[in-house]
Amino acid sequence: MLPIRLALALSIASLTFAAALPALAQAPEVDRSEVDAKKKAQEEKEKAKAAAVVQESEAARESREAQEKKEANAKESVKRYMEAQEAARKGQTARALTLTEAAAALDPYRYEFALNLAPIAAALKQPETEFKTLTAATILLKRLITQVGDSPKKPDYEAKLKAAQQRIDELKEEGKIAVGTIRLFAEPKTCEIFLDGAYVGLGEGVIESLTGTRKAEVKCVGYYDYEQFVNVRVGDPTSATIKPKPVPYFGKLIVKVDQTDGVITFLDDLPIEQRLAEKPTNDGKISGKGTRAEPYQLAARKWIVRFAKEGYDRWHRRVEIRRDETIMVDARLEPLGDNADEPPASATPAPAPATKK
Repeated sequence: MLPIRLALALSIASLTFAAALPALAQAPEVDRSEVDAKKKAQEEKEKAKAAAVVQESEAARESREAQEKKEANAKESVKRYMEAQEAARKGQTARALTLTEAAAALDPYRYEFALNLAPIAAALKQPETEFKTLTAATILLKRLITQVGDSPKKPDYEAKLKAAQQRIDELKEEGKIAVGTIRLFAEPKTCEIFLDGAYVGLGEGVIESLTGTRKAEVKCVGYYDYEQFVNVRVGDPTSATIKPKPVPYFGKLIVKVDQTDGVITFLDDLPIEQRLAEKPTNDGKISGKGTRAEPYQLAARKWIVRFAKEGYDRWHRRVEIRRDETIMVDARLEPLGDNADEPPASATPAPAPATKK
């Protein structure tokens, strides 16, 4: 037989649970409509994000991809740098140098990599490598100092810059290296400039360099990466301007002419089929096609479009072909001389506004 207190406690618990059952039974169910609404809103948000990516302009896409590549390289460079530090701790100095150089090549915008390369190169008695890395560090530190304003870190950066410059002066005084100054310019000014892989500046920059043949490079969105070899010498500063080749972009031109027979279509004063090498001939006499169902693909720039037909006034317009856009030229030729009795043609409309393909 259960003790009186235990029996009483069990009875009270049973009554409490029984009293709670109706409340549990009456608890409202989860509002499925609210859950479905949240799910639908999330789906719409994801669709909008996907649509934004699709509608992204080509130039914006290139800029985004370039930035993503920089970030990926920076992440990989940290991995190499950590491996280099581990190698240095183990006394593997040569391996540490190789790994740190790889880190600096992946992310040439971090002064820490260059500063840590210098003592490794000094330990391996490589004054040229030490000089190059210290020079690269001074460029990056100077840029950083101008960006941080009155940050508490500024004195530390200035102290590092002073120490690097002092060591550069010592290397030059030791006479183990030959040094010259080079000023580099890029066209356009949006290009980043590098010398032997080290960052020099945006649009232009001045850097001390080892003498001899050095490799200058420029990189910018919308242009091919371009490299040019320059000769640095002791004495007068060397100057060089680097002009990368723009990436060719294309748009489309739709040609429509009211007179379809005997019309010659010119593009920059050359028959269009000959200009585009569709029907090359020796004498260049090619009949135009008038209205053409398929658009012409042209380089994105300004062109002069002209139509000519015997007995009709010439028609011409300057059109601008824009990247990944389609322009339509709708021309009506005015009769001359013997054709004057023909019904007059309406005024030639201006080219239609560019529309996305």
